[in-house]
Amino acid sequence: MYPVRRIERMEQLASATRSGLTGGGAVTRRRALAARLCPTALVTSDVAAFVLAVFLAFVVGVATRPSPFVRAIGNLVLLGPAWHGWGTFLVLSCLLGFFAARGQYTSRVPFWTQLGDVVMGCAVALACDTFLTIAVYGRTVEVEGLLRWVFFCPSLLLLRAGVREVLRICDLWTINTLVVATPAVHDQTRAALQSDSAMGYALVGSVELDEAAELDDEGLRELTSRCGAEFVVVAIGTGNIVAERKVIGTLRRTGCPIALVPALEGLPVVGLRQHHFFSHDIVMLVSHNNLAKPFSRILKGVFDQVVAALLLVLFAPLMLTLGLLARLDGGPALYSHTRIGANGQTFGCLKFRTMVTDADSVLQRVLAEDPVAAREWEATQKLRNDPRITAVGRFLRRSSLDELPQLLNVLRGEMSLVGPRPIVKAEIARYGENIDYYYEAKPGLTGLWQVSGRNDTSYERRVRLDVWYVRNWTLWHDVAILLKTIPAVFLQRGAH
Repeated sequence: MYPVRRIERMEQLASATRSGLTGGGAVTRRRALAARLCPTALVTSDVAAFVLAVFLAFVVGVATRPSPFVRAIGNLVLLGPAWHGWGTFLVLSCLLGFFAARGQYTSRVPFWTQLGDVVMGCAVALACDTFLTIAVYGRTVEVEGLLRWVFFCPSLLLLRAGVREVLRICDLWTINTLVVATPAVHDQTRAALQSDSAMGYALVGSVELDEAAELDDEGLRELTSRCGAEFVVVAIGTGNIVAERKVIGTLRRTGCPIALVPALEGLPVVGLRQHHFFSHDIVMLVSHNNLAKPFSRILKGVFDQVVAALLLVLFAPLMLTLGLLARLDGGPALYSHTRIGANGQTFGCLKFRTMVTDADSVLQRVLAEDPVAAREWEATQKLRNDPRITAVGRFLRRSSLDELPQLLNVLRGEMSLVGPRPIVKAEIARYGENIDYYYEAKPGLTGLWQVSGRNDTSYERRVRLDVWYVRNWTLWHDVAILLKTIPAVFLQRGAH
């Protein structure tokens, strides 16, 4: 009996067993085949995506600005005049090289990291191609030249998803993964590996660190073979250095690819810089808090002001309509509630009024008469069936439209588009020592909590999400959270 805490046979492993692929040699051959085909298929899909983007740009260009047939076909085939096509080819080659350097063809990159690289790469490619057109070739920039890079981003993501699905069907994309970890970090490691199904990690088993350290080379090799494991993830930094070194050394001798997951709880994990030292077997990870940098704060502030102003103009008719609906019961349209902001300063957080005018007295009566409601309020500071909410207010809350007036708080510099939850004074104690992280950032109109289950998550998880956001802030995280807020609002995830 092997000391495996969980051996979880998944469909991929069962399929591999039926096909006779289980075993060290077969696993090695499958891994070698996947290592050759997967990068080739992904690069090919990116080239095909660019061809598709060129075609779409050509169609739109002809439809908006008809040109002679022969010239149009020439632009489509050569990406412009022949001498300009080489410039575009050079830009495309550099872009594919950037994707390769970021590990998008050889590593399993999470979707939002991948999307950030693609958007940034396409934006730089568009700028370079425009520069070549104007400064080097002395030509005017045509609509086709702009749109091919605009269409390239969605085309690339779509074709990559299709290629991954084909590879998965061919049993070449999924990586059967064994986790070696202590019970304290096992669940966290497992959740991270399964957070993005497109990465393809299929967990076929797990073993505790101490138990894995008891196995010799042959025992660990047989364990990985019986699990059908092609990849082993080892959680390190858990205190048992001797066991970690023994397991890593044994796995290295078995030839099975391994990855190390260091325990970094409490540290920023975004932007870690790795340094190694010549002739020494250590790696130094240097972390930094992006949001503590003055330039980052200025960048976030400018982004907030510009986007908030645009959204206010866009939503002005809707906000006027909602304000009129909120006044149907004779009360004011807006409600200002005192919240805690950056540096512990209080401010009036604006919302469309969703409660009856005597909400405080109603709440006190409910908490005094209903023990279940009192316990729910004590745990979450919310009530799922809140008697204070009006009929119009219930709709506003379910749709999150009650928070639109907070765009004014953003323009006033009291809030950010994305940030921690705006909390009341009574909630400060729940943050404990983490309250300092909360004070570092302005509260957000939306945030990581809102797109991660909202009211369906525990209060402790809300705090962890707020702290993670502040420690690991990047402008791209703000953009990603804003984009994820759209389906969260429309699907009303966790809203009540």
